[in-house]
Amino acid sequence: MTEYIQMILMAILQGVTEFLPVSSSGHLTFLNEIFARIGMGRIEEPVTLTILLHFASLLAILFYYWRPVLRMAMGNDVRLLKLLIVGTIPVGVVGMTVKLFFDEVFETLCTSVQLTGAMMLLTAVLLILAQKMSRRDPHEMQKNGLRRNLKTLSYLRAFLIGCVQALAILPGLSRSGSTITAGLGAGLKRQDAGTFSFLLALPAVGAASMVEILKLFKDGPGDSLNLLPLAVAFAVCFIVSLLSLSLLVKILRTRCIGYFAFYLIPIGLILLFL
Repeated sequence: MTEYIQMILMAILQGVTEFLPVSSSGHLTFLNEIFARIGMGRIEEPVTLTILLHFASLLAILFYYWRPVLRMAMGNDVRLLKLLIVGTIPVGVVGMTVKLFFDEVFETLCTSVQLTGAMMLLTAVLLILAQKMSRRDPHEMQKNGLRRNLKTLSYLRAFLIGCVQALAILPGLSRSGSTITAGLGAGLKRQDAGTFSFLLALPAVGAASMVEILKLFKDGPGDSLNLLPLAVAFAVCFIVSLLSLSLLVKILRTRCIGYFAFYLIPIGLILLFL
């Protein structure tokens, strides 16, 4: 029963924090540390669980953005598809390099509470920067040729946003927060930056999730993870992720994400000095 409680709590936390720019991986590390300190014991394979929960969140993206995904699949929005492919190259290169040469080191980093805290503080800085950029005069940006949308975003800028996403494999550095900030820096409006950020997660995190899922079914969950609690957590995470994504899209329509920095700063400091 304890395992079910832990998995469900992790799933709810992942679903809530995946799309809000507060770093889902950082919160999962934080919760796992709490489990250990209150005597419930850590989840022994947090990377496997994290990737599976990310896959549930990706299904929520597919469900929410089914129209643009279908347009790309039918060949009706080839340019957006190309932008996403270009934006995925950096994380693909970094991910393969880490998997082939630094897999054990990366798993150790993912459990580092101090690194997670430091990266959450960096996320807070990025969100404050995003807040500042979102206040730029749109008419002045349009006049100076700085305002862009998903139809005019260049491949170079898509690649640079992808480079920022590649850095977000570090625990505690919010993928959505960093890529939305990069999108704003590239001249996108808040909604377009959010849309590109979420769609950019599909190929990158989707590929990593599929590799982990295939590995799980090939090798079995082992002694530390059982499939039934994982399946329950997966379903819970999908539902909560869909609600969280809907909330952030509404937030981006009316205000920027910089206010989340004031939440991340104290959490990051707590983790940094644990």
